[in-house]
Amino acid sequence: MSQNANPTYEFEGVPIEPVRAGTSLLVAGPALSGTEELALRLLAGGERRGDGTLFVAVDDSGEELLAAYESIGGTFDRQRMAVIECGGPAESDDENIRSVRSPSDLTGIGIEYSSLYEGLFGEGIQRVRTGLFSISTLLMYADEIQPVYRFLHTLTGRVRTADGVGVCVIDPSSVDDRTLSSITQTFDGRVDLRDTDAGRELRVRGLPGQSSDWRPL
Repeated sequence: MSQNANPTYEFEGVPIEPVRAGTSLLVAGPALSGTEELALRLLAGGERRGDGTLFVAVDDSGEELLAAYESIGGTFDRQRMAVIECGGPAESDDENIRSVRSPSDLTGIGIEYSSLYEGLFGEGIQRVRTGLFSISTLLMYADEIQPVYRFLHTLTGRVRTADGVGVCVIDPSSVDDRTLSSITQTFDGRVDLRDTDAGRELRVRGLPGQSSDWRPL
């Protein structure tokens, strides 16, 4: 396990208390409730601290996901960041942008993820934030839940071992309750998002030191 000077990860501008290194969060909410934006904000919180970021773009192309990241104030620094896109071009001139043939290629995603994570560590970046967009699409392409569950278990295990932080998005309405429960078990905590007449709200469940009440976002 890496020896980080700062054992917690903070999220600027988001009403979530810092989480300890090694934590993985499941961001859950309807497709149009702002889950992707919230997850991107959680990732962008490490820019000024020199954290690295590793994106897994399942729903959109890597370029589209990075454009969304920049739209919330993030900056894609190729010295500290890497992207895996599913179904993108087979080759890229950028070593930090990799592609796999489709969202069903979980083995390929895992191989590229490990390679890019090691590459960031090789550059001296020991704090890495991982973002996966989204689990719902991985499940849609899978014949059954088990391969996706194993993939997520491996990914969150890597985040835990490397003292990183993981943020993965899911739309609960796209899966049945049993599948959602199984997926949730692979994460340390869950962040629920909802729209109300008063505006967008979130709550955190499963993490110590966090309020479980709904709060304005």
